[in-house]
Amino acid sequence: MGEKVKTPVLNKMVEIQGKSQLCGDFLDFLQNKYCMFDKNVVMEQPFYIGAGDYINTEKILAEFFGIDLEQANREKEELLKSLN
Repeated sequence: MGEKVKTPVLNKMVEIQGKSQLCGDFLDFLQNKYCMFDKNVVMEQPFYIGAGDYINTEKILAEFFGIDLEQANREKEELLKSLN
């Protein structure tokens, strides 16, 4: 039998799922009421005058909760490989 795949980031994501969902719902509510931009992300539309592109809720929540999305994706890939 193969070695068990370690998934600390995915485990953390499961632990915070309820809080993250509530925060995500709140961010969606705010974005529907107000224009919220990430000034560090360049808007891709030509002739756009503004502070930046719209915020990415998934990235904001990951940063807030200390989740490394790239590591989570690597863990998912390792889990998938272990199923074969």
